[in-house]
Amino acid sequence: TDEVATKLISSISSGITICLYGHMAAGKTTFTQSISKYLGLSRVTSPTYLIMKEYKIENHPVLKRLYHLDLYRLHSAEEIKSFDLEEIWNDPQNLLIIEWPEIIKDLLPDKRIDIDIKTTSENEREITITKNT
Repeated sequence: TDEVATKLISSISSGITICLYGHMAAGKTTFTQSISKYLGLSRVTSPTYLIMKEYKIENHPVLKRLYHLDLYRLHSAEEIKSFDLEEIWNDPQNLLIIEWPEIIKDLLPDKRIDIDIKTTSENEREITITKNT
């Protein structure tokens, strides 16, 4: 997971939305932590109860903010409208990572990366990456 996340983030040259799919404990937050570690951030935790956390990125030539969004506790897309997601994902200096994006599938931007994480055994994952443009 760490290797795949590092390769992915090292290839990103402008802001984008990354959508993480997978069942509970598949490794979505771990994937996000691997990306954040590459960006020089420490102690990134799941925003399950806060819905979204923002982190300042200081050591990347383009990306300046990481937004980590966890929609697990939401029941409808209406609940997320106050977060101004369009403004976040339209800024080329922002990286937005969304866990459990299924709830807002009709609102997601066309330009995004979808990542499906499947558990194949206790210590192994199958990761499928789809770039949408």
